[in-house]
Amino acid sequence: MTWKTIPMALLRVEINDKTLGIVRNHKAGSTTAMNYIGQALAGWTPAIEPHYKLWRKTFGVQSYIHKHGTFEDYAYELSECDIRVALWRHPIRKFVSGFHHTMFSETGAQDGLWVTGPRNRTKHDFLDHYDHYSTNLNVLDHCSSNTRKLGPSKDAYTMVLPLYQIDQFRVMLEHMTNKNIHPIRKRQQIYDYDMNQELENRIKAVLEDDYQNGWYSG
Repeated sequence: MTWKTIPMALLRVEINDKTLGIVRNHKAGSTTAMNYIGQALAGWTPAIEPHYKLWRKTFGVQSYIHKHGTFEDYAYELSECDIRVALWRHPIRKFVSGFHHTMFSETGAQDGLWVTGPRNRTKHDFLDHYDHYSTNLNVLDHCSSNTRKLGPSKDAYTMVLPLYQIDQFRVMLEHMTNKNIHPIRKRQQIYDYDMNQELENRIKAVLEDDYQNGWYSG
């Protein structure tokens, strides 16, 4: 397996003698959450797009777990945090967003997320060769289940938020730091979520663990 970008699996910062831990679950709001933390603790502006080098320079190497794996690889470190935040997204929408990011976006190209070949792949094409594409760990991170990063149980967390409720994380940080944090209103990407039952069933089969573990509702 290969990757190009630097993996940050678990982010950890100290706020008022408490350790806040948040898992980087791709395509579920983790970049926005990083910006909110930067606004609260480091004076970042809403326009800043967080990335590995900036995070490390701002918060130090102790502020993240440097792994490109699954929940089990950092579950212990997460358990030691006082506040444990899970950001998740409906698995089909997460998959479709990850598919478009890895297959078509310039950001995905720059990060080495999509592999060589034609860029007009359909979701069916992608699923036909999912085992091959997912040998690129960045592709796997963006297009896999919530369970892979967050684990099988919501009980591991003190705050569990679907993407559409991420503003609650911002409000919590404001209360903890007494700082004004500007909300980020990202321009919604227009993705093709239209699909027939066959395609939906194929995606559900890839993300089966989310449906088994409840990372699809609530």
